[in-house]
Amino acid sequence: MKKNYKIGIALGGGAARGYAHIGVLKAIDELNIPIDFISGTSIGSFIGALYASGNLTQFEEEVRNKNSFIRDVLFKLDPIYPKLAVMNGNEVIKVFKKLTDISTFEELDIPLTTVATDIIRNEKVESNSGDLINAIRASIAIPGILSPTYVNDILCVDGGLIDPVPLESAIKMGADRTIAVNLYGLESSEKTNEKYNIIDIIDRSAKIVLNNITHLSFKFNEPDLLIEPPIDQFKGFDFHKAKELIDIGYEEGKKSLLENKLFI
Repeated sequence: MKKNYKIGIALGGGAARGYAHIGVLKAIDELNIPIDFISGTSIGSFIGALYASGNLTQFEEEVRNKNSFIRDVLFKLDPIYPKLAVMNGNEVIKVFKKLTDISTFEELDIPLTTVATDIIRNEKVESNSGDLINAIRASIAIPGILSPTYVNDILCVDGGLIDPVPLESAIKMGADRTIAVNLYGLESSEKTNEKYNIIDIIDRSAKIVLNNITHLSFKFNEPDLLIEPPIDQFKGFDFHKAKELIDIGYEEGKKSLLENKLFI
């Protein structure tokens, strides 16, 4: 596609729900939409880095074969003595290193910005040069779950605390047209009170907060296209449901892109 504008995509956080990003990016590739810039928060930074390195398809093939949260995910996250977190999360980095030898932002095929949170100063920390692996580690550091990471002497945790869908970062990179993928879009729950449990309450409460933060940020920077895969029924630890999440992301992504017409 010949164009005289730059397209940026912002991939939001959402833990396991981030597998939906794979489907959205598949739809983008299928429709031959060239992405010039990527920004990512948390799992969005991880998926964005794999896409920018050209290794996302290989990762998709691997995760589609996972079917056990306990065997394939939980026992590979390196439990540690809970001083700052209960897990190191080294397995996530091992997966990335297994798929590619790329270790710096400069080696990526597409410019990428990852977002983390300065836990001390309550500020956004953007990384787009130098050590890619450390930047991803910081961006995915879910507070209390995965260990915080220092970025340039700044103690960082998950970027979702401060910028769940980092659209501003994509614009700062030079994007003229933008796509934002929000994994916290809420559907009306059909559950009655007696069907809720404590996990449901905590999970939905977090979604409400993060979805509201995201849409408030869009008042300052509105995306040209907002994609919100209907994945409200999935929880952040549903890593064993990769196939369903990828397929939903693909269907919603393709539908939204074809209806929008701005990018095709």
